[in-house]
Amino acid sequence: MKKLIATVLTGAAVLCTPAAFGGEQVRGESLDSGLGALPSSYTGKEFMQLSASHVAGEKQDSGLGSVSQEELRRIVSAYEASRQR
Repeated sequence: MKKLIATVLTGAAVLCTPAAFGGEQVRGESLDSGLGALPSSYTGKEFMQLSASHVAGEKQDSGLGSVSQEELRRIVSAYEASRQR
């Protein structure tokens, strides 16, 4: 009986929320398109021409820091030699 009462009370509480009445706007909330100050004629054409893998501001980095090609060869050959032992 206690479970039934708890279930009914929980259901009533959920039904009394503003979202249940379709009022999904929070008091004082301002709606923003997220487009900043773009003109209404903006189409985004210049961004549609970029490849899907392009990330604005991304820099291609090998992740090796300032390792020279010669030093990299030395490191790789030392690693391979240690794996063969």
